[in-house]
Amino acid sequence: EGCAWEVTVDKDLWKINYLAFYLSQPEVKVEGRWVPLNFVNNDWQSDKVAFLQFHHACDKKLNNNHILLDANEALLSRATELRLTMGLNFDENHSLPVEQTPPLDKPTMYQSVNAGHNFFRVELQNTREPDAIWSFLLASGGCNGENAETKPSDCAFPNRVTVKLPMAQNVSDLSLLAKLQQILFRVDLKAVTECNMAGSHDKSCEKVMKNLTGR
Repeated sequence: EGCAWEVTVDKDLWKINYLAFYLSQPEVKVEGRWVPLNFVNNDWQSDKVAFLQFHHACDKKLNNNHILLDANEALLSRATELRLTMGLNFDENHSLPVEQTPPLDKPTMYQSVNAGHNFFRVELQNTREPDAIWSFLLASGGCNGENAETKPSDCAFPNRVTVKLPMAQNVSDLSLLAKLQQILFRVDLKAVTECNMAGSHDKSCEKVMKNLTGR
C-alpha cells in the first residue's frame, strides 16, 4: 500500500494497477532491408515472443522492461531500425490453456480460446476516487466461432500493432519505455470502466487505438 506507479491523465492522478504487453516478430533494418530475428530464451521470452511487465513499484524484480535479441554484434552495428509487433500470431494467440508455454502462460493476459490473449493490458485506479477503475485490453476482435471456447478460423480485427524504434547504438539488450501518457492522450477515462477490443466497445476506446498505432 502506498507503493505504486502513478500517471496523470487530464489533470487526474491514476494509480497503475497493471501494465503489460506481448511483443513478437522482431526485425532489424539493415541497408534498407528487414532482417527477421529471434529473441533469446529466458524467463520472459521464447524465441518468438517477449513479455514485458511494468506495474510492480514495490518489487521491481517482478518487472521486465527490456528485450534481448539473438543477433551478433556485426549485424546490429549495421542496423538502423527495430520493428516489432505488439501482438501474437494467430495460432499462438488462440491456443488452448494447456498448450501455452512461457511466456504465454499468463492468466491475466488471456481471455478465451476464441478471443485469445490480451496483447496489451492496462488497469488504472483513480487516486481520489478508488472505486473509479479503468482498463484497456488490446485483443483480436470479430473472431468467428460458436462460443468463447471455439477456436476461430478468422478474426475481422486482428488488432496487432506494429512498433518501430530507431537503433542508434549497437545493443542487443534494448530497453523499452511504456509511454503511458502518450497512449492515454485525450482519452476520457470516465466514459466507461473497460475497453475490451475483443468485443463491442465505447467510442472513447478508439482514441487509445489511434494513440497506440500513432506511436
